Amino acid sequence: MSRTATMIALAATAVRVAVLSSALAAAALPARAEEVQTGMLMEGTPCATKYWIKSGEVEGPRLFVAGGMHGDEVAGYLAADRLVDWRITKGTLILVPRAHKMAIARGERAYPGNMNALFPGDAQGDLMHRLAAAIWALMRDSKPDLIVTLHESVGFYREEPDRYGQTLTYDFDALTPHMQAILDRVNPDITPEHDRFLVKVKPFEHCPTYEAYRWLKVPATSIETCRKLPLETRIRHQLMVLMACMDDLGMGYEPAGDLPRLSTAGAQLTPGEG
Repeated sequence: MSRTATMIALAATAVRVAVLSSALAAAALPARAEEVQTGMLMEGTPCATKYWIKSGEVEGPRLFVAGGMHGDEVAGYLAADRLVDWRITKGTLILVPRAHKMAIARGERAYPGNMNALFPGDAQGDLMHRLAAAIWALMRDSKPDLIVTLHESVGFYREEPDRYGQTLTYDFDALTPHMQAILDRVNPDITPEHDRFLVKVKPFEHCPTYEAYRWLKVPATSIETCRKLPLETRIRHQLMVLMACMDDLGMGYEPAGDLPRLSTAGAQLTPGEG
């Protein structure tokens, strides 16, 4: 072999070794861990409450979730509490588990007022208007792709049309295909069939879901479980619908505890499937 050919061969070998070394080094590095930020809304006031921003190692869709908008809707804020322990691998979860802590502490729907009906709030107003304004600011500034609030109703919608239990309740007809697609993901895993979720359009001006779609053009809905069901069932249903929301958005996540992924996870559903 000529000297030139030998030098070329050695150079090629060196390149291959360098590439292999780089690949091995990259493989040895751990994946970037979930990034978790926390903060306080209304700090220094009686309704101060903590929020979490949980971002996965892969950028992706953004989901805003608020529990405890009403203090007597227990499954909502307990489900949101459990979300704190979920690991987000793709996308971002913005989470306010106990939005109205004053009402939660008393077990009352709306103490000292119905903050859920005061959006987008008033940063210069009374305590409830300021709390609504603080939640609205976090909601707006986090630029979510979907907004979900966690609620409960005393009756089943399928039995009493003026109730909300076991529904996705939202404010605008235009959102129905989106919301039905979410339910098509979760309903196959809910038994008995009677307890499956339905869509319900019911506009509530000044509630967060209404104002979010009105002003931010962000799809928004409430998950409404029925208080006639056992508490643990309601909590699981809340979390199952949230999994369907994440799957529909294309987020990545690892649930905590014994809650399995939905059977439709990863499926490309067409309207009416599920």
